[in-house]
Amino acid sequence: MRWFLTMFFVVGLSLVSNAKAAEPLIFHTAHFDDDTVVSLGLLSNHTAEQAGYDFDVLISLSQDNAAGAGYSDPGKHRAFVKCGDPAKVSVRGIDYLVQTSGAGGDDWKDDLWRAVCTPPVS
Repeated sequence: MRWFLTMFFVVGLSLVSNAKAAEPLIFHTAHFDDDTVVSLGLLSNHTAEQAGYDFDVLISLSQDNAAGAGYSDPGKHRAFVKCGDPAKVSVRGIDYLVQTSGAGGDDWKDDLWRAVCTPPVS
């Protein structure tokens, strides 16, 4: 799974250079056997101009390990989110259907959808 997450972001999602810097809202964290932790954060969330989607989002990637070494990907990775049926996340033109029921936690796309499409509980 780490390979997929790393390749997903490193190989080249659309990098958007003129988004303003902000502290990301961490929506997904993956823990690995070697004590590596990969976190995905929501940097921005705007109404999508792309037909068929509700939101245009920018995602950050950071990685930490037990030795204290950390890495923050300088890129801002773009995705589109559709909240209604069929719920989906689109990355580089590929649509991924989202599991909207259940607790989440295993699939970053499901967690992104929840972060963007479900209202916060107070």
